[in-house]
Amino acid sequence: MNKCVEVNIGAALEAEVIQILRGIPELAVRAAHEREFLSDAVVRYAGVETPVAIEVKLHVNSAVAHLIVHQAQRLDMPLVVVAAEMTDKAREILAEAGIGSADGLGNLRLELPGLVMRITGTSQASRPSVPIRLSGKSSLVVQAMLLDVERSWQIPDLVQRCDVSVGLVHRVLRRLEEEGVIAAQGAGPNKTRRLTNPTALLDVWAEEHRDRPARRPAFMLARTPDLLIDDLCSGLEAAAVDYALTGSAAATRVAPYISNVLVAEVWLASTTDVGEVCSRLEAMPVDSGPNVMFLQERNDAPLTFRTRIDEVWTTNIFRLYVDLLRDPQRGHEQAEHLRRETIGF
Repeated sequence: MNKCVEVNIGAALEAEVIQILRGIPELAVRAAHEREFLSDAVVRYAGVETPVAIEVKLHVNSAVAHLIVHQAQRLDMPLVVVAAEMTDKAREILAEAGIGSADGLGNLRLELPGLVMRITGTSQASRPSVPIRLSGKSSLVVQAMLLDVERSWQIPDLVQRCDVSVGLVHRVLRRLEEEGVIAAQGAGPNKTRRLTNPTALLDVWAEEHRDRPARRPAFMLARTPDLLIDDLCSGLEAAAVDYALTGSAAATRVAPYISNVLVAEVWLASTTDVGEVCSRLEAMPVDSGPNVMFLQERNDAPLTFRTRIDEVWTTNIFRLYVDLLRDPQRGHEQAEHLRRETIGF
């Protein structure tokens, strides 16, 4: 194969970078020992020679990508991030900032004078080991900080607010501090942390959060989608069931985007008997064609920080954003609309 794009790597970077770049067949990669580089690498294409800076990482997620974008503002030449693994969202963040990327999964994006190169390799490899993943109960710490972005937090504050252990809060904060998402001030018992990059925190949480709910589909008679939501929620209230409306049904109340809600999704408390709820609501459990989806997790984390909107208990806007991203039917569009119109970052 005739490789028309040549990347000359400075000797100091060769050991860490050359293996990843050589895994991309379209690139010709050479170590350049014969001269001293004024940059980390030089990309040659169609007679054009462009010096670039190289940032080497083991793993790049959304939070790391946001940090790199901030740091890149001080550079006077194009930047290319080379990593063993890089998440889809991280590549998107870097691309929006005009930063090139290459990873060990075979993905490449270069936009330089006279050259645009985009190669799609593997979407994502097995998730690397991190001190603590932002999912489950650890996500409650994330949500508390997002819901009060101006506040400076001490560990006991978050323990009480989230009803989680001191150890869990400490591990989450330590990771966020290392990734440049929060800033710490003081020491010892008086040490406080403040969220400095809510955009990065929301991105990395959305990237890592995983639910494995029990999903129980049902059908309720209702003349319109709005009346379905009203009847569903009023029925749950009458039955004294703890719940939180989510998905497109909640989005229509918070940031209207679509008018036709096909399925109303609602989180129920983990101990709720769904069969009894269906009986009280005159809802019929079905295998296909549901207009209601009852969701339950092993704990009640999805209900934490729920909010009252138009007399209906609804998941908080950040939890709603993450839930919408999991919806294959236009959920991503609704999530981005919610982020633009309501969240704002």
